[in-house]
Amino acid sequence: MSKTFMELAEHLVPISDFSQGKAGKIFKDISENNNQYIVLKNNQPTAVLLSIQEYKDMQHKITQMERMQQYAESIQNLEKACRHQTLEERAKPFGNKIGPYEEYDWGEPVGRERW
Repeated sequence: MSKTFMELAEHLVPISDFSQGKAGKIFKDISENNNQYIVLKNNQPTAVLLSIQEYKDMQHKITQMERMQQYAESIQNLEKACRHQTLEERAKPFGNKIGPYEEYDWGEPVGRERW
C-alpha cells in the first residue's frame, strides 16, 4: 500500500523521542492500529518499527515466495529432464545415415528411454 508524503512524515520518529517518554505512545499505536514507524538517527532512517503480526505476515510472504521460486526451478529442471529427442535429432551426428544392421553409440538416455 502506497502512502502519501504527509502520511509517511507522520510516522517518522526521531530516536530522541524514545528518551523523552514517547515510546509508550508509539508502541501503543503500533499494536492497536498496526501502524509502522521509521526511526531517525541524525535525521537518517535507521530502523523500522512494526507490529508482531505485520512482521509475521511479511515472513510468511517471504517463505511463500521462496517456495514458489523453488517450484519454478523444479519445473524447469523437470522439463529439461523429460525432453525426448526425435530419431532425426539422434541421427544427425551420424550424418543422418543409420541402418537397421549397424551399431551406433547413441549416448546417454535423455528422458525415459532406455538402451
